[in-house]
Amino acid sequence: MPQRGLRAAADVVIELAPDQIVLVRRRNPPLGWAIPGGFIEVGETAEQAAAREAFEETGLDVELVELFHVYSDPQRDPRQHTLSVVFIGRADGDPAGGDDAVEARLFSEFDLPAEIAFDHRRILADYFHYRRSGERPAPRFRRRERLSRADRGFLLDLARETILATIEDRPAAEPLPPPGALHEPAGAFVSFRCRGELRGCIGTFARDRPLYAIVRDMAAAAAFEDPRFPPVEGSEFASLELEISILSELRRTAAASVVPGFHGLSIALGGQKGVFLPQVATEAGWDRETLLEQTCLKAGLPANAWQNPAVEISVFTAEVFGGET
Repeated sequence: MPQRGLRAAADVVIELAPDQIVLVRRRNPPLGWAIPGGFIEVGETAEQAAAREAFEETGLDVELVELFHVYSDPQRDPRQHTLSVVFIGRADGDPAGGDDAVEARLFSEFDLPAEIAFDHRRILADYFHYRRSGERPAPRFRRRERLSRADRGFLLDLARETILATIEDRPAAEPLPPPGALHEPAGAFVSFRCRGELRGCIGTFARDRPLYAIVRDMAAAAAFEDPRFPPVEGSEFASLELEISILSELRRTAAASVVPGFHGLSIALGGQKGVFLPQVATEAGWDRETLLEQTCLKAGLPANAWQNPAVEISVFTAEVFGGET
């Protein structure tokens, strides 16, 4: 059971060899590789905690050279809400795992391990981008939720019923939506995953129908009309993981104002357009430039097309929720 309340931690990106940093493989859940660090104890400063944890987990005497960034997303640690003060440090010697670390090893940006705990993949993406460009990560905001728990539950049930009714070749039940936000026009995307792999994702920014109708229609389209995948079959239904993203309106902006993880991104030129939801950059660990490049590629444009003054760069935010079907 996750604990309640906020705890402060200190982590340190240890630069040991040219273009290489130290990661530790965790002994306790959540498992995976991580940036050395841990909780700040009573009576300690963040700097003292970072140096202590780094020594305990790697055996290295680390010199802290700068404060990098603070990460405070309530979902960053599955155990409880944790705020992490992240430093950059330097050391000499060979790292060796200790305390909560089974082992400690050197990694470069291009050979990072597949399993990375917490939000440390995002932190490392921010760090390597900073080392290349000198640009620190911008603050990442969390948008205030617009839908109630009852609204979310209704939309999830509606999406499930829409898909199941089509699979079973019967009319879908049409319960009356709760009054309020579900009757207002809004754009939405509906996505499905099956055993962790994307199985369908379709959405619209059009605000020409009530929100509940948009979600109903996008659920059917994602399950049965996404051209990248065959239609969902009955044998898959129980394994589907459903995610709904309620979209804000698109807003034109400059590339420098894009905040990965907070903004979804749309890039368009002529009749070509690519869109990524905000959570995609978070899951992939993309920095701003990578997000811009990947969105261009999705649009069928060259990766550097975002630098073209004729390209339309627009951002949006999303309220995201989901669950198993």
